[in-house]
Amino acid sequence: MIRPLPHDTGLIEWESLSEAQRSMFTEGCQLFDEGSFWHAHESWEELWKSLKHTSSKIEVDAVQGIIQSAALLYNYDRNKVRGVVNMASKLMVRLRGVEHGIWGVDIAALRIELIPFIADAAEAEPGWSLTTGEVSLQGGWIRS
Repeated sequence: MIRPLPHDTGLIEWESLSEAQRSMFTEGCQLFDEGSFWHAHESWEELWKSLKHTSSKIEVDAVQGIIQSAALLYNYDRNKVRGVVNMASKLMVRLRGVEHGIWGVDIAALRIELIPFIADAAEAEPGWSLTTGEVSLQGGWIRS
């Protein structure tokens, strides 16, 4: 069996997700890592909707926070100060329930990787020179 790491204890386990949910999640992660932030967002949107009725608020919020991370980078690529700053404040609230990671996504690292983009967009004169494609969700996968 393949299990994604990092994954905080107490969160719904990977194996408890349906095959369709796992597929939507991994597809979104692949799209994100390819820099296709809009398409990643779309893939995760269906997952988020499916989790709203079956999961705890932490998992639902975590997926929404990951969606908002993609939206932040999408807005950064389009030089949209308001979009970056708005997503930054929202996603930090959504991700607060995950200390380390969920389903292989290192949430702690993601928070840190987004800081330069947020800081740049918040400048009086943003440079818009950072490369969003360098942000990655690649997590660890182990066999158990």
